[in-house]
Amino acid sequence: MIEPQVFDSTDYSNRLACNEELMALVAAEFIKEAQGLLDILHAHIVNQEWGEFSLVAHRLRGAALEVSGNRFCKLIAEMEMLYKQGSVEVISSRYGMLKEEFDALVYALKQHVLH
Repeated sequence: MIEPQVFDSTDYSNRLACNEELMALVAAEFIKEAQGLLDILHAHIVNQEWGEFSLVAHRLRGAALEVSGNRFCKLIAEMEMLYKQGSVEVISSRYGMLKEEFDALVYALKQHVLH
């Protein structure tokens, strides 16, 4: 199986009709919104508020799909699946990986879109 890219610039460009101004605006908004959502997600994990975790995770995945952050989306989807399977004890260990993946996605967006 092919490992998804951190950021699919072709998909992102096509998604936003190659409009560089719009691409930069959406990327900047994603970074700002996702950082806040990650903090909220972490609080729900720490407090074991799994229903709220699920809602925020879904919202975060949707936001990442908008910027074609494929690996980030895949990891969030795995965390959502763990929740649905009742394997919540594994979720907290995945948060660090999710944060690293977010940082990689932000770096890629800054390199390709927000330069």
